[in-house]
Amino acid sequence: MKPLPYVAAALLLAGSAFASVDPGLLNLIMPDAKVLSGVQVDQAIVSPFGQYVLSQVQPNDPGFLKFISTTGFDPRHDLREILAASNGASGGIVVGKGTFNVAQITAAATAHGATVTQYRGVSVISGPENGKGAVAFLDGSTAAMGDLASVQAAIDRKGSANPGVDPALAKKASDASLTNQAWFATTSPLSDFLNGKIANPNLNNLSQNNLFQSILQASGGINFASGGIVINGDAVTASAENAKAVVDVLKFLVSMVPANNPTLKSLADAATFSVTGTSAHMSLSLSEQQAEQLFTQAPKKAASVQRN
Repeated sequence: MKPLPYVAAALLLAGSAFASVDPGLLNLIMPDAKVLSGVQVDQAIVSPFGQYVLSQVQPNDPGFLKFISTTGFDPRHDLREILAASNGASGGIVVGKGTFNVAQITAAATAHGATVTQYRGVSVISGPENGKGAVAFLDGSTAAMGDLASVQAAIDRKGSANPGVDPALAKKASDASLTNQAWFATTSPLSDFLNGKIANPNLNNLSQNNLFQSILQASGGINFASGGIVINGDAVTASAENAKAVVDVLKFLVSMVPANNPTLKSLADAATFSVTGTSAHMSLSLSEQQAEQLFTQAPKKAASVQRN
């Protein structure tokens, strides 16, 4: 069973309903989580861009149809929300809300070589490749995916009266998810997560300088507005001077966007930056046409990278 490609496609179909992150999913997150990200999926068809993405999906793709028929799960309709968490080191988990035919999914996984074990009354599906990854359906509407230990820990937290995740991080996640359908939030220094994760060595070194280390908290997301898309981000720094310096660096990076890519250049020029106290803010609005153009260009760029 290989559900990830189809689930990933559904992640692009975030809707425009202003609903906060599901508290039941937050309760499944580990206490040492440092960064959260999430996507609201269930309102895709009310977003013009979501409708456009949905129109690009190949509904008659044999692999997609086989996946639906064998698992009884159609991510276009059965997936409601996804929440991912990381502790900044090796630990991480993805949990989700939707409609899951647990018996059919388990049977399909077993038929493809997966192993099913019981943990506290919950069926845990482990992949055939040394059992490194695991998926568990805590009930017909809740799923968890990650390494075996993380999934078992999420099962332990289900039904607990106390939220698993740090309350400060949960509050920041709730605030970000109220105004964005795809979002992220962290209450730890941003440099902790950028270190070693940026392909460009110059940008990776930049992320570790004193300025970026002064970013104590960050959040942002994408709002699938009726007329297009709004991308926004906020960074809480150690001082007002640091906030202004962060904005200056972001403006400099934007100025480096090559002029030979008119689409990216026009978007970069449209980005706005501001400072409020110790916080730096960025916002970028894309029209529906610009969003669709970027979406169609992305596969071509990926294919070009693979050929090279």
